Amino acid sequence: MAELTHLPHVRNVQSGNNKWDPVNAAVYEVYFTLPDAIRSEFAAEEAILTEQVTEVSGLDALNKTTGQGSQKFMGVDVSFQNPAMENTYAEFTITFNLNLRNVTDNFVHKIFRAWNNLNYNLADGTRTLKADYTSDSLRIAEANRDGTVVRTWVFQHVLLCEVTGTDSLNYTDNEPRKLVCRFRSDFWDESFA
Repeated sequence: MAELTHLPHVRNVQSGNNKWDPVNAAVYEVYFTLPDAIRSEFAAEEAILTEQVTEVSGLDALNKTTGQGSQKFMGVDVSFQNPAMENTYAEFTITFNLNLRNVTDNFVHKIFRAWNNLNYNLADGTRTLKADYTSDSLRIAEANRDGTVVRTWVFQHVLLCEVTGTDSLNYTDNEPRKLVCRFRSDFWDESFA
């Protein structure tokens, strides 16, 4: 008769026995590099933008692979990996707190409005070139509880695709406002400690 090899006790589990820490989704930082066209205007804000980040989502898309297909042979399915990917870019979303600095300065919203205007300025129709509207890089560092970085993503030539979160005002809403920005990068580096 076969016996279980891992009875349910902390002494029988490597992670419990060796005091391993879990990977925690709440210990990370985001480091921004703003596009050169607006960097001088928001140089002081670039450094503190990371403090306003509350959530990063969409990182599962970095594990993408080709889709799957199938063929039928005499009534049975034969599955395979498709040869081409649907897309190869990374698209992710970052959520920010909106805070008023010095009573009226909504600096986070102003930064992303200025960046968005580099794509297409609705006020006057001006557009800029990719060298102007992309950020050189955006870095996300995931750490353990003591702050030691365990995983890093560095996205290159980052596009700001969408800014949302300011759509409505509501007298009965007591929640502080958040700004949600969707970004895209055609290539990135990922490293584990």
